[in-house]
Amino acid sequence: MVELIAACITSIDVVVVFAFLQVRNGKFKLALWTSFLNMVFPFLGFMTGELSAHFFAGWSSLLSGALLALIGIHMLLQDDEPGSTGKQLHPSLIAFAVSIDSFSVSVSFGMLQLDKTLFILASGILTFFLSYTALIFKGRMGLSGGKKIRRFAGFALLVMGVMSCFR
Repeated sequence: MVELIAACITSIDVVVVFAFLQVRNGKFKLALWTSFLNMVFPFLGFMTGELSAHFFAGWSSLLSGALLALIGIHMLLQDDEPGSTGKQLHPSLIAFAVSIDSFSVSVSFGMLQLDKTLFILASGILTFFLSYTALIFKGRMGLSGGKKIRRFAGFALLVMGVMSCFR
């Protein structure tokens, strides 16, 4: 169950970015590409986390908790920039940038020995659903900068990090 909640939280940033992205054609392909990347990066993150857990066996819960908490704090403190990168970068590069966040989170989850198959599949499916929904219904979402969603995700990662330190 933790894997499903974690996959949902790590996929939320896709909604924030894609809700403001100007894409006319290829929305389905972009959602599929983002979904694929959100499965590849967590897989690599899990492998790195599991490898790190062997090196830091006694410290893995504390280290992974600290990493998750720091990622959450980073999301909470992240400033909104007035200039949108959506107009400057190609959407596939933005999908890459959005998906690479899942690598760092997955390193922590790999250290915690979570079920990687469940997390990766849930992350891919949720990312596809959320990204395609955001691209199709972006005008009706009522998101003003995505600040509330990003803060919610940051707070959730911070809480998960603190809780895993005491696991």
